[in-house]
Amino acid sequence: MYEVEVKAHLRNRENVIKKLKSFGCKFGKELHQIDTIFAPKGTPYPLLPLETPVLRVRKSNDKYFFTLKIPQTGHQDCIEREMEIKNGEMMIEIFKLMKWDNLPTVDKKRIKTRYKDMEIVLDKVKGLGEFIEVEKIVKHKDHEVRKNIQKELCEFLETLGVIKKDLLANAKYDIMLWHKLNDK
Repeated sequence: MYEVEVKAHLRNRENVIKKLKSFGCKFGKELHQIDTIFAPKGTPYPLLPLETPVLRVRKSNDKYFFTLKIPQTGHQDCIEREMEIKNGEMMIEIFKLMKWDNLPTVDKKRIKTRYKDMEIVLDKVKGLGEFIEVEKIVKHKDHEVRKNIQKELCEFLETLGVIKKDLLANAKYDIMLWHKLNDK
């Protein structure tokens, strides 16, 4: 399975929510998510080579999830595996004992909905601002097919009123935070 996504700055949250509701979308309750992210020790960050595994422990309200992501053609085209775990703090400790590099922690508030075969999330990320992300989980091994899916997702964002200049190519919150803290 591959996670194919696009992300954009969100300028007008209320208009996007109204548009999605007009499509019949219903939003779940707000989630407070804290992502603790790790990469193999010594991997050049933020320029991680493609196919470098990235591990994440996500605390989502009072539940923990462990995720493996392996970027394929970019950070928004990944092999992804995820499972709920009981003890997220212990998992974080294990990665630190294994001496994996701890990347910037992402703290966000998120609401989710679905439309057709897409998951849509609206995020308020501490230190970065507001974003919208649209993703599909696909089985296509051909990266050209996945690139075309990304184009379709961009077109869908445009139907919500998201303008092209707000699209973020290959964006991940941890990398954006790293740049904000290090590119002064």
